[in-house]
Amino acid sequence: MARVSNSSLEGLNGNMGDMIYYQINGVTYTRRKPRKRSTAEKKRMKISLINKRSQGMFAMVQKYLKGLSLAIKFGFQNEVKGARHAYHACSSYTRLNCFTLDGQDYHIDPALFKISIGTLLGAEEGEAIRTDEGVLFTWRDNSGTSSAKESDQAFLVIHNPTKEAVVWKELGNYRKHGQDLLKHSFGNPEGDWHAYIAFSQENSRSKKRKLSDSIYLGVV
Repeated sequence: MARVSNSSLEGLNGNMGDMIYYQINGVTYTRRKPRKRSTAEKKRMKISLINKRSQGMFAMVQKYLKGLSLAIKFGFQNEVKGARHAYHACSSYTRLNCFTLDGQDYHIDPALFKISIGTLLGAEEGEAIRTDEGVLFTWRDNSGTSSAKESDQAFLVIHNPTKEAVVWKELGNYRKHGQDLLKHSFGNPEGDWHAYIAFSQENSRSKKRKLSDSIYLGVV
């Protein structure tokens, strides 16, 4: 962008040759028209700016989910459709919903990540606190609200993406109990451990269990 100093060109607004003239607060500025790019150039730009990020996100998701396959198989069991496995559903959900963008940088936000998804009522007022024996999960008993039952069982997960480590309990204490201990001996403190809680409910008509969306409880 350049300011026009030629008095004969002041006040112009529009195209002239390969230049564009425009007004900002009564002052005339000019800039050169962008060069038209060939189809091949446009395609290369699309690959470098869009596909490159998409490929980078895909690789990041695969790395993030390492070690989580068995927990995902339980938490996403109701998303299995034909050749689409639970892992595929979780991978797709993570890529579409769990990234935080900062300019050209991007990363997976653990607070957006889900270890399970479903329509069952989830945990309310949940907390996770590290103890000498592991992680103590607590929640408010909301049995009787919506489809929640006293017999719903807690699904507890702690995940360390840096160490690619996960500890979980598929069928923990009942919803009515309001707490459960996930036993774990924390060793090397490298990386953060992120805690998640969900509930599952027995389905008498099938072998699958009805699940809730997992709730992120922070770093323990």
